[in-house]
Amino acid sequence: MKLYFFKKQLLKLFFVSLCLSSCLKIALTRYHILEKKVSFRYITNGNTKIVFIPMHHIGVKEFYEDAKNKIDSFVISGYSIYFEGVKMGEVRDSLQKDSILRKTRKVTGVDFVTASKTNGYLDTINNTILGEKFKGLSKFKLVNQPRGIVNKSDTIKYNNVDATYVQIIAACENKFGPIILSEYDIKTNFGEKYKTKKDKEMKKYFLADFRNNLIADSILKSTSQKIVLLYGAKHFDGIIENLKKSDTNYKEVEKL
Repeated sequence: MKLYFFKKQLLKLFFVSLCLSSCLKIALTRYHILEKKVSFRYITNGNTKIVFIPMHHIGVKEFYEDAKNKIDSFVISGYSIYFEGVKMGEVRDSLQKDSILRKTRKVTGVDFVTASKTNGYLDTINNTILGEKFKGLSKFKLVNQPRGIVNKSDTIKYNNVDATYVQIIAACENKFGPIILSEYDIKTNFGEKYKTKKDKEMKKYFLADFRNNLIADSILKSTSQKIVLLYGAKHFDGIIENLKKSDTNYKEVEKL
């Protein structure tokens, strides 16, 4: 299953904001969904140059066109592109796959199975985001993040640097103990209304901490000294924190 993760650690907060806000535009603006141009943050240790481009999985067409143009320019300038995308990973059989996906839903509260089947988080026909309907959504002309922003066939310049669901679930269970699926978890089909009491610490570890460490480790092991990171905005602090643990010279700078 191939799926770009949204701003994972803010997904539910995003939905709450949309539901509670008296103005949908305020909520969309708060999470930068209406931006038409990409922004940059820069990291370096004096040798390796890192450009962080905050991405989101729904937005306006102009944003993704600008992102594509900027990314292409970085590639021409010799940068390696790291992008997020959590995949299933190797499983023994369909039963293990189903269990992994249900544990993922239990920990995060998000039904990624349904999102993958609908080609993204946004359903422009029904004006829903991951199944949640929002009045007035259509007037903002939002789109799902296009698949063509990165050239996945070019595995030399473009790198899917992320964990798999199998890895993350194993890491969560190793750190917090077994994730036990209840009868409700098992009998509630994907696509149906689902609610769960989440462990906030485990959810953060699942969506951010484990993956940030993996991304930073990949940077540290890379032979490339010019890297562009395409991840949700909230990954920035975790990535730079993990880089500093191994090399205290890493810091954010205004320009490279």
